Amino acid sequence: MKILHAVLSRGFYGSERYCGELAAAQARDGHDVEVLVHDGWSDCAREMRKLIGEANPVGAGTMTLSAIPGWAPALLHRALARRALRRFRPDVVHTHLNPAARRVGREAQRLAIPHVATLHLSYAPREVGDCEGLVCIAEWQRATLGDYGGEVAVVHNWLPSAVANALSTTTGEQVVALRQSWRAGEKTFVFGSVGRLMPEKGMDRLIRAFRAAFAPGENVALVIAGAGPQQAALARLAAGDPRIVLAGAQENVAPFYLAFDAFVSAARFEPFGLAILEAMAAECPLVLTRTQGPPEFATDERVLWAEAEDEGMLAARLREAQARGWQRYRYDMRKFTQERAALEIEAFYRRIIARRRAQA
Repeated sequence: MKILHAVLSRGFYGSERYCGELAAAQARDGHDVEVLVHDGWSDCAREMRKLIGEANPVGAGTMTLSAIPGWAPALLHRALARRALRRFRPDVVHTHLNPAARRVGREAQRLAIPHVATLHLSYAPREVGDCEGLVCIAEWQRATLGDYGGEVAVVHNWLPSAVANALSTTTGEQVVALRQSWRAGEKTFVFGSVGRLMPEKGMDRLIRAFRAAFAPGENVALVIAGAGPQQAALARLAAGDPRIVLAGAQENVAPFYLAFDAFVSAARFEPFGLAILEAMAAECPLVLTRTQGPPEFATDERVLWAEAEDEGMLAARLREAQARGWQRYRYDMRKFTQERAALEIEAFYRRIIARRRAQA
């Protein structure tokens, strides 16, 4: 099968990684896959090239990258996308995030090529309501689709291969060195969180709950890994408390999970929660706010839940996690493999193609 993925981001975050890792898995399964991005010099394009290097020596298929030039304004994206589609002639186009759905997916539909979109966030009928298939990353999204008339599949996210590999190769010495860089001793209980520093991720709420839960001088720490528009505001919120570390963006975040004594997500809005999945792979105890996606997969009875708008409850859950002491939890990760997701999505493509042929 020939598959074209499109994501028109310059940055490389969770949705872009999903696109690239799915494309690489499909190439390893024997498909010919192309990823269309905007700006061949962007962070997104650079990370996609790394995934191409990992996929091509292994699989029977191929994975290639093409780019709409960075200088091209949005007004030209449709015409340039149409050129790429006519050159590659895919059997299916899979778009990620709304700009790609608008500028690439609709051109595919005009050329009678099936268009599938993954809902990385919420359903936007004006953006993807006319495509032939929607991949939901969580069941809650299906309930928001209203009168959408296309095919729907719920396919949960998977553990990124880079994180799985890094977890298996991180040494105890690396973990100790990392904790020392946070001024966390052997008896310091370290809470950690990973994510973009933006209001939806609730890092401001986490800092306030941490300071409310533990008096100055208590042997605890809070480490937040990530970058984003709230960085300066969070630094001001944490000022004066040396126990709080804003670690910034990380090229390899896997050792952080192994150095955390508990992982916390204080999100206000979380469609799925890939960082939670990564923390589970590292056997971290979990403190989570009850948002959209996590209750569907973080089903272990040992998870500590707080209501999303209740900072007092979150503070209480942090104290409860500390009181449990130092322990690791083994979670069932068998259903969170790339291989499983790639096969489910391939079956979804074939269903859409068969439906189109039946209607022809």
